[in-house]
Amino acid sequence: MSLAINQHQRFFHQIYKRKRIFFHIAYWVCVVFLFTFLWGTRYNNYWVCFYNELVFLPIKLAVTYFGLCYLIPQLLFKEKYLRLGIMSLITMVLAGFIQRALVYISFIPLLGVSDQKATLFDITEILNHVLNINSVVIIPFAIKLYSYSLEKENRILSLSQEKMKAELQFLRCQIQPHFLFNVLNDLYGMALKKSDNTPEVILKLSELMRYMLQESTADFVSVEKEVNYIRNYIELEQLRYGKRFTVNFKVSGDTTGNSITPLLLLPFVENAFKHSTTNEIDKSWITVELNVDYGELQLKVANSYDPEAKKSQDVSSGIGIGNVQNRLNIIYPEKYTLQTDVTADTYTSILKINLKQ
Repeated sequence: MSLAINQHQRFFHQIYKRKRIFFHIAYWVCVVFLFTFLWGTRYNNYWVCFYNELVFLPIKLAVTYFGLCYLIPQLLFKEKYLRLGIMSLITMVLAGFIQRALVYISFIPLLGVSDQKATLFDITEILNHVLNINSVVIIPFAIKLYSYSLEKENRILSLSQEKMKAELQFLRCQIQPHFLFNVLNDLYGMALKKSDNTPEVILKLSELMRYMLQESTADFVSVEKEVNYIRNYIELEQLRYGKRFTVNFKVSGDTTGNSITPLLLLPFVENAFKHSTTNEIDKSWITVELNVDYGELQLKVANSYDPEAKKSQDVSSGIGIGNVQNRLNIIYPEKYTLQTDVTADTYTSILKINLKQ
């Protein structure tokens, strides 16, 4: 919601910047006619009041643009508050005195608004003119401050987005070397043993690499593509390990009408293959269940687990899941849950993501 509001704010801000001169002219025209109408209605003399506003207009213009071009950007935004206060006081008093002087020398008729018996330096009269000027400059000053606040917010948001993109790119780059390192290690072993499955493993690996290169840079891909990627990976692992694992992969729900960030689910499956160990031959098993229903994705990965079995000493282990959690925190903050459960012979991971953008 806040992002949508921010986009609307930026849209109107861009319109204002493109048509700034028009808005400025329109504002001053409105000021002249508004005060002409208000005073003219009160004193029943619109032409005299219109004349008064035209004479006072240059003073109000000078004070307004002096504030917009110097006081606010050069003093307020740079936190020179003492100098700002002194300059603002001098500007307002001087402008109020000039208007008072015009009235005092009878340069313009004011229809009894001012006390003609008051002296030139009468404090009350000067203060009335200062308030008159303030009633005009307050709106442009407020718009200037709001515009500055909006630009500052946009700069912060832009920097935050760039930082997030850089972090996501770094995390994605971590996944690919981690995955390739494991596959190439086993592929090297298969080549040494002159395994008949080596050519097919290379072919599957090339298909996975094509997906990684073409889709991993996208913000989102269809869940169906990610499912096919996982399916190809499972087939690759079965070629590498033969009958060592019993794998059951089930998919249900709407995988074509929902999108997910790429390369997010595979580390859970890869982790299952890596740690599905048992001291009993042909007893290692993996179950992968993926369901997408009403915009919510649930991935359940379970594998055989034997705490007494010798674990892999692969130095890269653990990068995948930690990487996924970091990406989930960035892309799906407060929109996912991740649970793990370890029993005497089973390790289970359950990931739930709200895919609705």
